Amino acid sequence: MAAQDPLSPIEAQLQQLQAALLSSDPLTLEQGAHALREAAAALVQARAQPLDEPAQQRLRTVARELSQLREQLARVLALSERQAASLLPPVDAVTYGPASATPARIYRAPG
Repeated sequence: MAAQDPLSPIEAQLQQLQAALLSSDPLTLEQGAHALREAAAALVQARAQPLDEPAQQRLRTVARELSQLREQLARVLALSERQAASLLPPVDAVTYGPASATPARIYRAPG
């Protein structure tokens, strides 16, 4: 590949994002996700040049790791939702009364 390797920043950001997920720090996770998006955008711009076989293999590895990270994020989200549901009381869906209540007569259309 060229001297400026477009896959290296993505690989580095992916590793940092995985570490941020393990540390459970939401700010670091958000910053890492933003940096990974920027690195992916840079890869798309550099995509004009064809990739050799080792670079294609590295790209497949990055795609596989990104898929695993996405699954881990889904698990963390589900766990967070369960924890929040156990800490917060359920909220009634209706605020002002039952949905079957009829509107006041002054609001009904004449007829």
